[in-house]
Amino acid sequence: MLKRILVTFVVVLIVLGIIGMLLPRNIRVERSVTIARPASLIYATVNSFQLFSQWSPWQNLDPNMRQTTEGARDGVGAELIWSGNDKVGSGTQLITASTPDRSVASDIDFGKMGVAKSTIVLAPQGSSTRVTWTLDIDMGAGPIGHYFGLVMDRMIGKDYEKGLSKLKTLVERMPNVDIAGFVAEPTELSAMPTLVVSETAPRDTSSISKAYADGYAQIGKFMAKNKLHPSGAPLGIDGEMTSATFSFEAGIPIDRADVSPGGNVRLIQSYAGKALKTTHVGPYDTLAKTYDRFRTYMVAHDYAAAGAPISWYVDDPGSTPAERLRTEIYWPIH
Repeated sequence: MLKRILVTFVVVLIVLGIIGMLLPRNIRVERSVTIARPASLIYATVNSFQLFSQWSPWQNLDPNMRQTTEGARDGVGAELIWSGNDKVGSGTQLITASTPDRSVASDIDFGKMGVAKSTIVLAPQGSSTRVTWTLDIDMGAGPIGHYFGLVMDRMIGKDYEKGLSKLKTLVERMPNVDIAGFVAEPTELSAMPTLVVSETAPRDTSSISKAYADGYAQIGKFMAKNKLHPSGAPLGIDGEMTSATFSFEAGIPIDRADVSPGGNVRLIQSYAGKALKTTHVGPYDTLAKTYDRFRTYMVAHDYAAAGAPISWYVDDPGSTPAERLRTEIYWPIH
């Protein structure tokens, strides 16, 4: 009797082993969500780990989890390193490929548990974007891993649904502005003695242009009187904007700081420190759209402003066609 039980047990194990070997070795978990924002915003959010803690489905499993980033700030080479309790474990996630506004792929290294491949694919649908998040896992050659693979979709799928829901909430709180093709590069600014005049004008292009002209004219007279020379292009420092008016400072960097201010003209040291830089090419009356894209870019890439943006008017509008006018915009960041 005992022998028969043992033989039956062995046969069952053999059958289970054979079935296990026939089960899929490679498992894919896939979930999707539609987000009412342009693909460029979602791409900027998922192409780095700067905002990952705000949409990760595992973030609250360990309040004391340690997370650090290495390598590139975003894109290929950006890496997340985490360690925590038994619920989150430890490991790394490295972005290995990204196609602007289309997809982001990464390798997730769980140490002894192996490496999984994560992919986020973006498919524009009118004014919205369909986001599909997949996880591809090699369960190994053994039958036990293959059986475990049968429950992976149910286990990981719930987490992916939660993560996509959090991603949707996060991105849909951002301005609904398409930042496709927008580029802002980190830079470092040095302080320069700068003459400025404060101006306030109605919020229309003509009035603002006249106010800038007035400010520059006052500075020009002051420079001529004090035998000063410009050390850079004319600039503008944004101030308060209301529904009716726009306040700013018109400024010109100068070669000396040994002068006393007079009238409406003040002497300041321009901002020194980290900043993001982009270049607007085109008429001044289209600058507002570039500012909107810049603000949204900073939100999606998790940059915190450290001051008002500074605009450098590189070209002379009197001798440069409007469509070729260059305006360098610097936004101070922490």
